[in-house]
Amino acid sequence: MVAHTLPYGSLAAERIKRVGILYEKQRTGSQIMGLFTLCCYNRAMKNPFITRNTLIYLFMVGLFSLPVSAESVTDLYETVVPVSGQGAGERLRAMRIGLGKVLVKVTGDSQVLSNINTTKAFSNAERYVTEYGYIRYQDPLAKPSSSEPGTGMSLSFDEASINRLLRQNQLQIWPSDRPGLLVWLVIDDPVNGKIFVSSETMPVAVDILGTLMGDRGAPLISPLLDLRDRQTLSPESAWNFNQIALAAATERYNTESWMALRFYQSSTGQWRGARLLNLNGDDNLRSIVANSLPELMSKVVPEAVDSLASRYAYIPKSINEELLIQIENINDYKTFNQVTTYLASLELVHRLTVDYVDADRVGLRLFVEGEVPLLLDTLGRDQRMTEMVDISTPMPTPEIIAPLPGVASSEISGPSAESNLSVTNLPVPNISSSIKSYRFRWGGQ
Repeated sequence: MVAHTLPYGSLAAERIKRVGILYEKQRTGSQIMGLFTLCCYNRAMKNPFITRNTLIYLFMVGLFSLPVSAESVTDLYETVVPVSGQGAGERLRAMRIGLGKVLVKVTGDSQVLSNINTTKAFSNAERYVTEYGYIRYQDPLAKPSSSEPGTGMSLSFDEASINRLLRQNQLQIWPSDRPGLLVWLVIDDPVNGKIFVSSETMPVAVDILGTLMGDRGAPLISPLLDLRDRQTLSPESAWNFNQIALAAATERYNTESWMALRFYQSSTGQWRGARLLNLNGDDNLRSIVANSLPELMSKVVPEAVDSLASRYAYIPKSINEELLIQIENINDYKTFNQVTTYLASLELVHRLTVDYVDADRVGLRLFVEGEVPLLLDTLGRDQRMTEMVDISTPMPTPEIIAPLPGVASSEISGPSAESNLSVTNLPVPNISSSIKSYRFRWGGQ
């Protein structure tokens, strides 16, 4: 086995060198479908009949059920494990540890390993690994034994295999579209008094917090601590957990989740502190005592992220719930592709089909494996999507382009090389009133 050592740098900026490739992913179904839809589009544009209706070709894309595969927004299926060497035994040990870290990261549950039969999975941890390599790595949570960084094994795990393992064990999944957590840090320093913690005043604390949040795949929002912040929130107010001032200072960061953490080192060397966690207006206060700063942070972050994840995570259902979403302001192929690609990327959406096209409106039938309110919350947090009205009553049935007679769109799994691209004007079938329907307007890129 050949090992490559990379220059030391920040973990987020380091590029991982390929050392061992255990599994190479083939082209996904969505990639194949994307190539096919582009082919359909190109052929359709050469057809004079089709070009008379600017959205007919959009429906042709909808003749095929779009397979959905989860795509992580962050590096949810990647991690780094400190190692003492590059031998086979140490490599297998690191893979087992890495698998555990990724399971915690994807589920958003720090206790997930106690809820899963790890014997079989961890005895064959290497089968989940797609790529591994070695980097120079300094663990900010470890006590520094020397000024030189050590070695870490960077690991990438197969997304489909990890998700299959979670589904087999009925474990929750925290979708990759995750809200950021704004964290206010303030320390009572024996020399300077109460001050905000930043990369300038206390870089070690900031690095520890960033590492712990990164290990959980939880987006961290660091306040700017500029003049505007300091005019709204003083270190004294943050230390006293002044909720009015904290809420006012948080408003500019466009997040519904924030945490204020205050701490100090006592004369005995212990670190003491407290944190106020606010999630969508719900407050939770907790005190912390630790023997070191990394230990204090390690007690704060896991339970805070667990609480945050529990609000957005879901346990996949064996039977999908069906709903219809009408999206307006779809005027060209590029916009149509943006919308369907975005919706298909959401982990909650198992699959989707195009139900109808009418002027600038596209009806998409979504099959959801989680809770519908969670999906609506996800869409509501996307600035490109604006919900217009709840239309639980049946939608109108305009005269538009529909699938070929006798063939349901969800029944067509893929095209043949000589696909017939002709279509027929047919009314859309009536939508059952039992299917929940929602209307959104697309306004983004």
